[in-house]
Amino acid sequence: MTELLVVVAIIGVLLGLLLPALAYSRFRTKVTVCSNNYRQWGVAVALYASDDGKGRLPSYALPVDRMAQYSSLEPWFVAQSMITNMSAYGVTVPMWFCPTRARSFQMHGENFRLRTGRDLRTPADLVNEFAVGQRMAFAGPDLFWWVPRRLGESSLEFPDPKLLKTRVADAWPSRMDDATISTLPILSDWTMGEWDEARTTIQITGGGHAWPSIVGPVKSSNAGFADGHVETRPRDKLQWQVEARGRLYMY
Repeated sequence: MTELLVVVAIIGVLLGLLLPALAYSRFRTKVTVCSNNYRQWGVAVALYASDDGKGRLPSYALPVDRMAQYSSLEPWFVAQSMITNMSAYGVTVPMWFCPTRARSFQMHGENFRLRTGRDLRTPADLVNEFAVGQRMAFAGPDLFWWVPRRLGESSLEFPDPKLLKTRVADAWPSRMDDATISTLPILSDWTMGEWDEARTTIQITGGGHAWPSIVGPVKSSNAGFADGHVETRPRDKLQWQVEARGRLYMY
């Protein structure tokens, strides 16, 4: 009997050591899936630009009729038509969400199922969830889209470094032949931060690849570029891209 208890105790200790390692391995697998999604985004964007004829990156005007201030816009706002149109280039529904923050996609799926009685599967379903379920004039996926897009019928674009407080003055890429396609991302994981009181240190406040859960500390964040490469940046290498209303949008 004593020997059995010893064996059980040893197994318990081994499980206690093994389970966290397995959980972290699954987390790393999700980070890899996120990276692969961004590589597929790069392929989709290149195909789109090739079809465009002028090498323009996907840019769909935001339906902004009334806007209190330019800085009230968010980098995850995209036109709903972008979701359906980009599906022709291989952008699937899960690619609008980060696998490490699966709860966001699950929440939309649950809302859609309760309202329609069926699973959210197609790009049109996702648009329906944003337009009807969330009553949004735009789509709000789980990523930052940095390609400049017009605001309605106006001449304004978002994002525009001339109208926002940005880390660098370089314009975001809008065409495949722009000089910044390899230095400024076209999309990145939803990651937020804020300055400390002395404005010397950035505190990462949420998003990114969080471990051990969606509310845990950010371990890394992905950024995808129009030239097709993907960068997985560790927490201490993240940079701020835009500052608005005291919030920093990171990549």
